[in-house]
Amino acid sequence: MVDITTRPEVLGAKLRHARTLHRMTQEAVATRLGIARTTLVAIEAGKRGISSHELRQFAGLYDLTEGDLLDQGEAPLELDVQFRSTPSAKVAAEEVLVANMLNRLANSSLQIEALLGQPHRPVDLPFVEVPKTGALERHAEDVALNLRSRFGIGMGPIQNLWALMEFEMGLRVFERPLPARISGAVAFDEKFGGFVLLNSKHILPRRRVTAVHEAGHVLTRTNGIAVHFEGARSTDRAERFCDLLGVAFLTPAAAVRRKAKELKELSGEFSVRQLLMVAVFFGVSIEAMTRRMETLEMLPQGTYESLRVQGIGLEHRERVAEEMAAEDEARPFTPRTLLLAGAAYNRELLSEQQIASMLELNLLDVRRALQEAEAGDEELVLDLAD
Repeated sequence: MVDITTRPEVLGAKLRHARTLHRMTQEAVATRLGIARTTLVAIEAGKRGISSHELRQFAGLYDLTEGDLLDQGEAPLELDVQFRSTPSAKVAAEEVLVANMLNRLANSSLQIEALLGQPHRPVDLPFVEVPKTGALERHAEDVALNLRSRFGIGMGPIQNLWALMEFEMGLRVFERPLPARISGAVAFDEKFGGFVLLNSKHILPRRRVTAVHEAGHVLTRTNGIAVHFEGARSTDRAERFCDLLGVAFLTPAAAVRRKAKELKELSGEFSVRQLLMVAVFFGVSIEAMTRRMETLEMLPQGTYESLRVQGIGLEHRERVAEEMAAEDEARPFTPRTLLLAGAAYNRELLSEQQIASMLELNLLDVRRALQEAEAGDEELVLDLAD
């Protein structure tokens, strides 16, 4: 028999949040559990307690443990989800899966930070208001340049975007395998900050553009969780702004023009190979770079479609990337997360298994990363003045 001592209002709030994360109506849950909808309403409102049998039913329905629901520690971060309207059943299921994953990863990262005595991280990004009228392209360009100036990164390519996002912008970044059609997701809370989840199955150039897109939602202070689908076209201006920002931030117009001109002068022409070199240099996909140069009127409209017809694709970019010694690999840990996990492990606050479970990683990957980090720590310790 489970001793249910959690206050009804606390347990009710957890059950309501779990239901919304699973995109289920109160009527659907009541039917599944064989109770009246009015009973469920009372439970979620904290006006009625539940039995041990009902606790097991709720836990099974929401893919939670009974301990998750009864935990009376620090209140978890419970983010509302901005679900797409009327998707197919499969799309809805994938959206729920990713929203739940990001919610769990956000809470796990907060738990690790709390264990290490780290305060809640404020987002070091300005608030950006998306204008209701007018061209968004110019607005995205201006915001991108202001961000580069803010972080002192000039006009060149950004080599380690994850480190910039984590250490400078104040975001937590995760890369995990997601359904193919989903590019990523973002969560933002005024108190706890921002969290970005990227699809590690996608190639690095796509993930980089997605990452800045997700950061754009934090700039606009979009509360809750939003899941984004690859290639989805939205009429929402905020969503369109984030699309434009992702490319503008990674490929500053002046720098793209300068690099393309340099390559043309060196070779006497600007061929597909030079285009691929520019894409690799700025760390974006062939499509993103070609469409960017079309927008900047550096290439004729329709160039990307022409390249597709000719069969120019990922293998051609990879060949050029190898020649340019460009790194294109997904790693289980982003820089800051590895630092936190390593500190928690070295202080014996968390085991390898606990870290793997909390961050939803393979145990062998966690062990290998911690061992490599520990080997790198065997260096001379310097006396840093306060």
